[in-house]
Amino acid sequence: MSITAMPPCQAACPIRTDVRGYVYAISKGDVSEAIRIIREVNPFPSVCGRICTRACESACRRGQIDEPIAIASLKRFASDETMEQKDIFKTGPYYTEKIAIVGGGPSGLTAAHDLALLGYNVVVYEAHDELGGMMTRGVPEYRLPKNVVMNDIERILSLGVEARTNTALGKDITVDELMKEYQAVFIALGSEKSLFPKCRGIELPGVITAVEFLKQVSRGQRPYLGQKVVIIGGGHTAIDAARTCIRLGSPDVTVLYRRTINEMPAGRIEVEEAESEGVKFRYLSAPLEFIGRGRIEKIRCTEMRFVADESRRRRLVPVEDSEFEVMADAVILAIGYNPRTDDIKDIEKISGKRGTIVVKDDTGTTNLKGVFAGGDVVSGPMSVIDAIASGKRAAIAIHRYLRSLPPKENEEPTVLKPLDEKIIPLIEKRPQQKMAQLPVEERIKNFDEVNLGFTWEQAISEAQRCLNCGAGAEISDECVSCLNCVRVCPYNVPVASEYKPKIDISQCQACGICASECPALAIDIKLDTKEQSIIKLQNAINSAKNISGNNSEIEFYCQYKKIGKPGTETSKETSIGKPCIARIDISQFIKPFEEGCKKVKILACKDNECHFKECNKWLNKHVNEAKRILKESGLDPEQLTVVYE
Repeated sequence: MSITAMPPCQAACPIRTDVRGYVYAISKGDVSEAIRIIREVNPFPSVCGRICTRACESACRRGQIDEPIAIASLKRFASDETMEQKDIFKTGPYYTEKIAIVGGGPSGLTAAHDLALLGYNVVVYEAHDELGGMMTRGVPEYRLPKNVVMNDIERILSLGVEARTNTALGKDITVDELMKEYQAVFIALGSEKSLFPKCRGIELPGVITAVEFLKQVSRGQRPYLGQKVVIIGGGHTAIDAARTCIRLGSPDVTVLYRRTINEMPAGRIEVEEAESEGVKFRYLSAPLEFIGRGRIEKIRCTEMRFVADESRRRRLVPVEDSEFEVMADAVILAIGYNPRTDDIKDIEKISGKRGTIVVKDDTGTTNLKGVFAGGDVVSGPMSVIDAIASGKRAAIAIHRYLRSLPPKENEEPTVLKPLDEKIIPLIEKRPQQKMAQLPVEERIKNFDEVNLGFTWEQAISEAQRCLNCGAGAEISDECVSCLNCVRVCPYNVPVASEYKPKIDISQCQACGICASECPALAIDIKLDTKEQSIIKLQNAINSAKNISGNNSEIEFYCQYKKIGKPGTETSKETSIGKPCIARIDISQFIKPFEEGCKKVKILACKDNECHFKECNKWLNKHVNEAKRILKESGLDPEQLTVVYE
C-alpha cells in the first residue's frame, strides 16, 4: 500500500514496520503476505510477537474507540503459521568486504541479517555457547520458548552468516585483531553485568543476581531457593525471576519495588499475570541491609515516598522510622545492568560511562575507523525491538561506509492525526480478541508457554478490527466538483472547498462509498484501488469460464463476513473479496455478464452486522440499477442475487 501520511502504529515502531499492511493481509487470510511484510524489516517476528514492548499498540487509533488492535499477537500468529515456510528473501550482489559482528544478541544478529541480504560476508562472534543473548539465556521459556528464538536465528544463519561461539572480545579476540581481518566491525555486546544495591551483606550466600539465576535455569539447573524468595526490582527481568521461582516450587515469592506500580517498567499486564500465579508485590519499599549467619535470612528495609523538590520534580526519599524486616531464604537482585566491557583493553578511546561505548550518532559510528557499536553497549539495557532498530541503523551505516556513500539522513514521517471526536461514535465497537492461556493451576507447574496464540478465527476477527488508517479515499484531478462525495459519505468526512472537495485522509474510514458514487471516477481507495478491482474481477471471470464454461458464476463477498484460512471456500478463484460491498460500482456487476458469465452472487452483511455505516443502502441502489440495465439488455435480472448472511 502506498502511504502519504504514516499510521501512528507504524510511526511508533522503532523499525517502522508496515503494521497496516500485514494486519490487512491477515484480515484477508493471507499469512504468507503478512509474514513477507513483517520480515522485510524484522528478522525476529516470532520473538517480537511474544515479548515486544508494543509501542505500536499504545499509538493505535482503534484505542480511541474501544481497545487497540492486538498487533503483537497478530505478528506472532503470522510467524507461527508460517514457521515451516521457506524464506523468500535472497542475498544481494556479493561484495568482497568481510564484516565482523561481536555479540550474538538481537542487535548483532539483525545487523548480520541485513548485511548478509546486502551481499556481505558476515561472521558473528559470541562469547557464550549459543546465539540469542538474553532472548535465549534470560527470558524464561514460559514467555519465549527457545525453539521459537532458534527458528528466527536459523533463518538468519541460512543467509550465509557464520557464527563463532565461545569467543569473547577482550579474552579470545581483540578489536585490533578483527580489524586486520575484516573491513568493518560492529560491537553489539549486551548488558549482562548486574548492578548491586549499596547494602551490607550483599556477599551472603543466597543472594544472587536475576541474570545469573535465569541463566542457570535456562541451562536446566535448579538453584536452591527455599520457601521464601524476595526479588528486588521492577523490570521485566524481576517479574521473570519471580514467576520462575513459582515454577520451581517456592510457595512464598515477593517482589520489592522502590516505586509504585505506575512507574514499574514491567507494566500492569505482567504484574497481573504474576499476581494470578501467586507472586506478591510490595511497593515503595527499598532494601537497607541483607542479614544472615552463613546465609541470607532476612532483609532490613525502609518504606519510600515521593516528595517534590524545588523544581517540583518528584523524587524518592525514605520514610522516617519506617524500617521493617522481610524474611528470606533467597534474594534475587534485578535492579539494573550494564554492559560487561571491563576486559576489553583496545576500546579505551571510545569507552564511555558504565561500560558503554561512545558513538557519534544513532548510526553507531565511533571514533575508531571502521568500528561501529550498537545495542546495549551504547545505551545500556534496551528492549528487543530497540536493539533490532539499532542493528538495522548500524547495517545501513556500515554499508554506506564500505561503499563510500554519504551518511543516510533521518527523515521524520508525517503522522496521521488522531480521530476527530465527531467520527468516533460513528465507528462500530468491537471487543479485542483475547488470547487463550494455560490455566494457572497448570502453568505454575512447568515452563510451557503460557500464551497459546490466536486461532485462525480469532486472528482474522482481530485483524478486521483495524481501521486501515490512511488507506482511504483520494481525489484526482478528474474531479468535476459535483459534491456527490460530500453528500454520500456516512462519516461526513469530505468537505466542499474552492476548487474541489477535500477528504481528510486521517479521518476517512475507507468504506469506498464515495468512490462508487463518483460520476467522474475521480476517487480511488488505496485499500482497494480501481486497478486492483479490475484485475481481480477479470481473473475471477477467466477462472469461472475455464471451470464452468457457459454456466460460470462469479461471487462477491464482504471480507468482514466471509474469510477463512487458505483452502476454504472463500479462497476459491471465482470469489472476489471486497473491504466493503458498497465499494462495488454498477460496472463491476455488469462486467461478468458482458463476458458470458451466467450468474453473479453477492454475499452481504445484515444491516446490524455491517462493518461500515449505510453499506446496504448503497449496495441495494447499485444492485437495482444493475438489474435495470440487465433487463433492458434482454438478460434475466434475477441472475444477479444478493444473499444477506
